[in-house]
Amino acid sequence: MHRIFFIPFLICITGFLLFGSARVDPVGQNNLLDLRDAETVRVLILEREQPNVIRVNAKESPINFRLDDKSLTLQPADGFAFLFFEKDHIRLQMDGRSLVVQKVVIENPAGLIQLFSTETGTRYYRGDFDISRTNSTKIQIINSVGLEDYVTSVIGSEMNFTETDALKSQAVVSRTYTLWSIHRSEWTSFHLKDHEQNQVYLGELPGRPDYAEAAKATAGEILMWSDKLILAAYSSTCGGVTGNNIDVWDGDDLPYLNSVKDYQMCEISPHYEWETDIPTTEFFDFIRSRYGFSAIRFNTKTHPSGRISEISFYDSSSRKLSFGGNEFRLILNRHYEDMSLKSTLFTVHEDDGTIHFSGNGLGHGVGMCQWGAKGFANAGWNYSDILSFYFSGTKIVDLNNIEDQKIALSN
Repeated sequence: MHRIFFIPFLICITGFLLFGSARVDPVGQNNLLDLRDAETVRVLILEREQPNVIRVNAKESPINFRLDDKSLTLQPADGFAFLFFEKDHIRLQMDGRSLVVQKVVIENPAGLIQLFSTETGTRYYRGDFDISRTNSTKIQIINSVGLEDYVTSVIGSEMNFTETDALKSQAVVSRTYTLWSIHRSEWTSFHLKDHEQNQVYLGELPGRPDYAEAAKATAGEILMWSDKLILAAYSSTCGGVTGNNIDVWDGDDLPYLNSVKDYQMCEISPHYEWETDIPTTEFFDFIRSRYGFSAIRFNTKTHPSGRISEISFYDSSSRKLSFGGNEFRLILNRHYEDMSLKSTLFTVHEDDGTIHFSGNGLGHGVGMCQWGAKGFANAGWNYSDILSFYFSGTKIVDLNNIEDQKIALSN
């Protein structure tokens, strides 16, 4: 059994997006987003949870189920409908009837839908749903929701703070990232996923009207650089210094994603400092079993920001196996299935049979630091100042005022 020790952290603050390769098309029609195509966001939900049964309730107004060859309506007073995801079909159980179908469309013209599963508990969503099987084992649930309703949810799903200007900062960043993702999505049937690969989206979050207030107060506001929509990256905790985008991902050097020191504003984060210990033999056994490489030592290189740029392993013949810093962080975290390495801002050394990692921050560290935004808001900064600090040279623009409703994406 592996032994990993680190300071506990709050799982409700996520926001460490995995952009992978953030390449941009050449300037031209393929680089233009028609904002009229961005009024509705299509989100793949519950991909990781893959529930076996979902209970559906029409909370505020009637919802309509469109099946293969029929249509059924569920009123708020009618009780529940159940969706059973069985071996090669979906079974809808409702009002004493049981129907076997391949696809279900839920139309929700107004109000909230309540979804419950043992895997997720109770969640509330606005908008419509397309539910189908992609193969014999997986279900695909796509929630089509209005842009501002989606942004409202992401604010609270990503940042459960109370500081108004931190929430407004998150609103503008999430809206900007959403538009970028709508145009750059690698998937044909949806734009984003509901977890950290894009943005965390848990549906409507009752009891926190301040999330909707932050979205409403910044409605339509996006970040632009040189009259182009930016890639609005963000992560939980930068650890005192953000990273350059090219230090973390492949792609162009984006001037608005350069490294900045944030005056330890994120020091209030529970992820600001962390430690992880792995037995040396176990560490090298992992490298050998995964890559067929018998390492006996390693060294690291760092970027000017202090983040690990490369970790290299050497065998007894001085042959080398190298990984990028963020690449290695993700590999190790997937192997141990927990946050072994919270960021690439760490030092590592071997001592007395143990590989000791000592680091700062949580996530890739590029762009806005969410806990730093909280710290700045507590210090009296408004959201526009916070965004200008983390995204150098950008300005806030109202998308509703953009001529011809088309916007270019930055290189």
